[in-house]
Amino acid sequence: MDKTATETKAPATNFRWLILVTCVATYALIVLGSVVRVTGSGDACPDWPRCRGDLLPPLESDVLIEFSHRLLASLVGFLVLATAVAAWRWQRRAPAVVWGATAAVALVGGQIVLGGVTVLNDLPSSMVMAHLALASALLATLLAIAFASFASEPVGRPSLAGQGGATAFRNLTFVTALATFGLMLTGSYVSGSGAGLAFRDWPLFDGRLLPEGGRLAVIHATHRLAVVAVGLVLLYTMVRAWRLQRRHRPAVLTLTLALTLYTAQVLVGAANIWTLLRPAAGAAHLALAVALWATLVTVALFAHRAAQPATERARTLVAPAPPALAEAPMAPRPEAAPGTVPARGPS
Repeated sequence: MDKTATETKAPATNFRWLILVTCVATYALIVLGSVVRVTGSGDACPDWPRCRGDLLPPLESDVLIEFSHRLLASLVGFLVLATAVAAWRWQRRAPAVVWGATAAVALVGGQIVLGGVTVLNDLPSSMVMAHLALASALLATLLAIAFASFASEPVGRPSLAGQGGATAFRNLTFVTALATFGLMLTGSYVSGSGAGLAFRDWPLFDGRLLPEGGRLAVIHATHRLAVVAVGLVLLYTMVRAWRLQRRHRPAVLTLTLALTLYTAQVLVGAANIWTLLRPAAGAAHLALAVALWATLVTVALFAHRAAQPATERARTLVAPAPPALAEAPMAPRPEAAPGTVPARGPS
């Protein structure tokens, strides 16, 4: 490999590592945010951006949890900004990467403002839900950037663009991911509104097949029904994947992981009720929910890429390699006149 190729490959490799670290840090930030919520640590620092009027908070457990969340949020903001700078510098030929990174910066800005407003308004459930929605959208955007940056050989990967149902399956994966996103938000609202123990058994509703009760009961029951609906959609998506996309194993394997996460998520959700909302169960519940969301976003990205013609994928997803420098054409040698001997250069 020549020096030019090595210099071209190094920034791309560094960018991939950067976006992977940013994705992991963002996921950790969302999970830590759930720990803040289920432990009630959000009230430990009633002001923002300071904590109890100081830059350095007192050494108390709930304060340290909340302040750790703020520090990790600052780190994620720095990583997203670094990703955007690197994208504009090294990935200008990849529109999905550049504009995705720009959108991520905007989402971080909105998240910072919303986080501060949420704290200053005593953590209302609607704002907490919106905070989670923005964080999840940020994670999805970062995953799309990572996916595009790793799509380095689009022509060699399987394309299903010419097969019937490829576009319909791609649309189905988008619907499945969005349904899971909505389910995650209903779960956040259940927790924030205090409806987590509106029914104290599972899978029944206080011993009944049909729920009864007031506003909190309706909120709780709606979330459970949404869980069933998303499960059916996910199962249907899996069946369609096996029928239409057996050649495209990444989507099938990722959907299998999604079904596994969904099953674990249902059981952990039940454990929340059985343990009377233990903080560990609550944090695990959201951690699995976000992991399921990220997995289904990845499925949708695989399906979207497989539904595109290879030439279109190469144009939209991947930064094409810089064209090789063409050798300058050699000037034709003048023909010697008849009867003359061509002159030789110095020996």
